[in-house]
Amino acid sequence: MRSAEPGVASGRSHGEDIKVAGYATALIVAIVIASFGVGMIPSPGTPRSSGSSTSSTRSASATSSDAPLVLCSALTPAQERSNAIVLKGSSAGMPTYDEQLFMGFEQNFTSSISYNVTVRAQNDSFGFGPAYLLNGLTDLGYWYQVGVAWNLPTGSGAQIDQGFRFVYEVWNSNTGSTVFPRTGGTIAARFTAQDRNVVQLSLNLTKSGQVSMGAYDWNTSARSVASYDAFGASQFMGFKDKVSGFPTSLLTEWYHALPYLCSNEPVVYSNPSLTLSSAWLHIDEWNLTGISAAQRFNSNKVGPCCVFSTGFQGVGFQNPETYRSLSTNGTTIFANAHKFVTP
Repeated sequence: MRSAEPGVASGRSHGEDIKVAGYATALIVAIVIASFGVGMIPSPGTPRSSGSSTSSTRSASATSSDAPLVLCSALTPAQERSNAIVLKGSSAGMPTYDEQLFMGFEQNFTSSISYNVTVRAQNDSFGFGPAYLLNGLTDLGYWYQVGVAWNLPTGSGAQIDQGFRFVYEVWNSNTGSTVFPRTGGTIAARFTAQDRNVVQLSLNLTKSGQVSMGAYDWNTSARSVASYDAFGASQFMGFKDKVSGFPTSLLTEWYHALPYLCSNEPVVYSNPSLTLSSAWLHIDEWNLTGISAAQRFNSNKVGPCCVFSTGFQGVGFQNPETYRSLSTNGTTIFANAHKFVTP
């Protein structure tokens, strides 16, 4: 799916129609257990080096890197009342609320993007878990998403794909339509990981003219890779060049049976080899109750968005280790020059 504020076209990454038969002829998928090759960022604990980015405005609060990060807080009475209103008409046990916690990049990436993420085996009381995702929008307008998900909703009622899954999807942002799989939804393959493992997510423009979407578990050495046509692209675009509902970004996405769920288990995305000078933070939650799969995340249809939405907040990292934060409805996300932290 795509993270976007109201009025910006948006779509999905998982949660409906993910059990798709067949493969596009342009897609080459390899699920293997192997050591990782080129394009790796340093493993956790490797000394960091510097990178560069453009500056951005600041609109979120700052937190010392030494202070504990409070991810969840109690809802106010007004939020509780809003919550009760939202629940009217919802289907108990169905994953129709989609929360998105997002950090968008301002800079461009000429050939690849890689981030480590600590994957968590956590789920709501109905069993539905989150997806940890890396997204890249190319200069030709195609949007690639790769990630690892836990207890993924299958789209068939309240059914769940148990355990960790490798997920990926490709969209054409110019038309707002998925190009793989052609029927929509995300392909999900089993991925050998455990709670708190560190997984590298990567997008690479290859010499053969494809985008390689990969996940590598530093703890188990599991590796999953999917490749799809790059359509002649030369780079992944940052917000400063192309503001889009398909942003180059990190995203924790969680389909819930009820709104306003916040977990105090931290999920940390990191790249010690890259020092950002700025980024964009965003939180929203979509109410998809009663919305068909074809109309989900379609901003031309009234109703789905949003239970809440912060809009896109620019943050700067003058002190690379100081966290900037964004909060709404009991949930706070944090980012500094090297890390993005979500519940």
